[in-house]
Amino acid sequence: MGDHSDAGFEILEHTADVGVRGWGGSIEEAFRQATLGLLDIVGAWRPGRDEAGERVAISVEGRDLGSVLVDWLGEVLYLQDTRDVVIRSFEVEEVAGDRAEGWIELSRRPAEIEGTAVKAITYHQLSVEERDGGWTATVYLDI
Repeated sequence: MGDHSDAGFEILEHTADVGVRGWGGSIEEAFRQATLGLLDIVGAWRPGRDEAGERVAISVEGRDLGSVLVDWLGEVLYLQDTRDVVIRSFEVEEVAGDRAEGWIELSRRPAEIEGTAVKAITYHQLSVEERDGGWTATVYLDI
């Protein structure tokens, strides 16, 4: 690098993402498992809390299955974050080509939740694949 009288630059590698892979016998189950992975990372998965929650429908469209997954997870993250809630249940009802439908049930969050803030769902190494009688969905999150 020398002294500062020389000009130049260097690329500094920085890993600021984490991957989630979900799999199951159906594409809906693979999306469900990827959603559980996201909720685990952000610390917002609280299944079966005693109080009733607010059910919110989710419907997303994309140009292909990968972009549908990104949009689905992005919507879940957006609702959880902007409403400052935890998720007590959810369902991925149907994934078909360029869209996904389902719902999440939101519940007031406890005083603190332990988790990692996720800035965005990325297209980096994104894949949704059918193989060996099952589905796998892989996505990376910018943290």
